[in-house]
Amino acid sequence: MSEIYQTAFLKLAGRASGAGRLDAPDATATTHNPMCGDRITLDLQLDGDRITGIGYEIRACLVCQASTSIVGATAVGQTLGDMDAMKDALQAFLKDETGAPSDYGDFLPVRDHISRHTCVLLPYQAIQDAVSAAINK
Repeated sequence: MSEIYQTAFLKLAGRASGAGRLDAPDATATTHNPMCGDRITLDLQLDGDRITGIGYEIRACLVCQASTSIVGATAVGQTLGDMDAMKDALQAFLKDETGAPSDYGDFLPVRDHISRHTCVLLPYQAIQDAVSAAINK
């Protein structure tokens, strides 16, 4: 990927929106990408199906950190259905079926790197895993 995109990812990742663990989460999961070793532990506070708080601890590549920062900045106030719809839109974008969802315009070069698609989608998978873990308690 070009230096321009590396810089964009560095800025997004550097914001680390939502970083840090929550004191009393309603849902928590640790999700990892076995292909590259990315790992996110994600906490959610929920009011019904609406996200009222998000926090995470991450050890991951720059692409995953950037995507997780976007999720950290945008998830509060969204419903779980909204987050599922965003994951679906992002998957379609990565498969070159649609344009970039809001906030993901800088991820265009990732389309050509299929091994990085999971990195982009990992925070959305972490949300689904956290909700599943909370339901199965």
